[in-house]
Amino acid sequence: MDLQALNTNVSRVPFFRFLNFEVQEISETYAEAEITFESRHIGNPVMEYYHGGIIASFMEATAAIAVHPEFADIPAKPINLTVDYLRPAVKGPLTAGAMVTRKGKRIASVSVTAWQAARDKPVAEGLYHFLLV
Repeated sequence: MDLQALNTNVSRVPFFRFLNFEVQEISETYAEAEITFESRHIGNPVMEYYHGGIIASFMEATAAIAVHPEFADIPAKPINLTVDYLRPAVKGPLTAGAMVTRKGKRIASVSVTAWQAARDKPVAEGLYHFLLV
């Protein structure tokens, strides 16, 4: 699937539109996306940090796309997630990279990292599991 068609599908999902992200890279086992910072994403208004729920949701969306990029018909269903917040995500773009570590007939596991300025300084890491139907 090409990126333009994929981003068209992303824009059809109301919550994905709320998050306001764009897929930058897609392969058979990897997806990378970037979210644009907006005031509705703020969790700490004094410091203008991202809300943790926005970060986790963005990471989940990127993971779901990595598992099933052609999600217009039947999306992957999240069944479990673990997120470790490593440092504050400050005002500015946020990138998430999702690598499918295992994809069976019913369950997929995805490792996700979110970063800002440098990939080697992640703001969060997560492990997501999806039910494939």
